[in-house]
Amino acid sequence: MSKPLTVGNQVFEFPLEGENAGWGSEVTDWAEAVSDALATVQKPNDILLTTASISNTAITDTNIVGFSFSTAEVKAIECRYLVTRITTSPALNYSEVGYIEGYFDGTNWGYSIRTTGDAKIYLSILPSGQVQYRVDNITAATHIGQIKFEAKVINNT
Repeated sequence: MSKPLTVGNQVFEFPLEGENAGWGSEVTDWAEAVSDALATVQKPNDILLTTASISNTAITDTNIVGFSFSTAEVKAIECRYLVTRITTSPALNYSEVGYIEGYFDGTNWGYSIRTTGDAKIYLSILPSGQVQYRVDNITAATHIGQIKFEAKVINNT
């Protein structure tokens, strides 16, 4: 007896515990199909959802930790991000969601940024592939800022 497992539109008859030998090719085919399917979920150099701190004093370009791309491997990027900056005295809440689309031409990154909202933040990409930010300083007693980001890439190979 077997259990049917579906990957995409393919059905694989997977052996149950205690089944006799002889299922090797079916199990291998299933494992290859799962690996191929997972490669569409996360490819090498994709960035899964990541959170980094945003400083209120970053009035010059500052690296965003974990938000960079290999110029040797990545040809194009599609990123989503959310920035929140909250202050007290006065109580303010700035938020911004955005999309970065770009490509590496072998020397520099060409990119565009579309935003909704205004968190008083400005993003850029260095030729090295490092994403940076700078902010407008918000005069307040305390500041808590963060950026959440994720990226899908198209690799050279």
